[in-house]
Amino acid sequence: MKRAIALGVFDGLHKAHTAVLAACCDMGSAAGMTPAALLFPAHPMLLLRGEAPTKLLADNERDAMLRTMGLELLFVPFEEIHDLPPEEFFEEILIKRLNAGAVCCGYHYHFGKKAQGDAALLRKLCEQHSVQYHIVPKMEYQGQAISATRIRAALAEGRLADANAMLGRSFGYIMEVVEGAKIGRTLGAPTLNQVFQKGFCVPKYGVYGSEAFVQGQWRASITNIGLRPSVDKKLRLHSETHVPGYEGDLYGQSIPVRLLRFLREERKFQTIEELKQQIRMDIEAMKGV
Repeated sequence: MKRAIALGVFDGLHKAHTAVLAACCDMGSAAGMTPAALLFPAHPMLLLRGEAPTKLLADNERDAMLRTMGLELLFVPFEEIHDLPPEEFFEEILIKRLNAGAVCCGYHYHFGKKAQGDAALLRKLCEQHSVQYHIVPKMEYQGQAISATRIRAALAEGRLADANAMLGRSFGYIMEVVEGAKIGRTLGAPTLNQVFQKGFCVPKYGVYGSEAFVQGQWRASITNIGLRPSVDKKLRLHSETHVPGYEGDLYGQSIPVRLLRFLREERKFQTIEELKQQIRMDIEAMKGV
């Protein structure tokens, strides 16, 4: 069976990405083709510049979301195609190897050696080979194109509302709960301690209104991301989430956490009592999220 293939670097699955993917699914359904997404095992920038941008979504989470949308995942190493002329990429990879009967991409899509191919060339090649195509127009937020770069910048600056608006969902992560120093328990606020993996996009240090998926349901929570300067002399980067009313043991489990609102910046308190008081205030602020 021929495939309808979504083209792009789907490194964050933000609203512009999902528009391309949804259009691909619609094309596949209408034409009786299998909808699929062309993916790279490693980000192209790793090969081109020696360093990949930080991830807005872990690969396994991205893949699960794509499969939920009904897409087949097609992995092609970027190093196999980055030196191919655009026409050769289209004919040898898309047509012959992947059996494309339709393709879908964003307005700014580029492909082939030195990104010489663009959406206009893709349209021309599709017409020459009787391949269906759909080019998704620019999607904007506050007058500028939605992009993973803008989302990373918004997260770094604590502009969580902007980041979530461009993502089309709440920014979050699924990470294993690890054993900590249990300091939160002494403060009346036990936490789920999680450690960010290398290469993941870490938001601005601070306290967030959040929700955690615990015991089969999303529960209101409060999350501190940072170095815990008031209690941790080793200054290790953590995500610590307090779920009011829950005191169970989740060590070793991978717990999803979603950030809903930036509450305040991380700061060092002079006394434990000051910290306790601030935690109580954060919990009250979280109730309005």
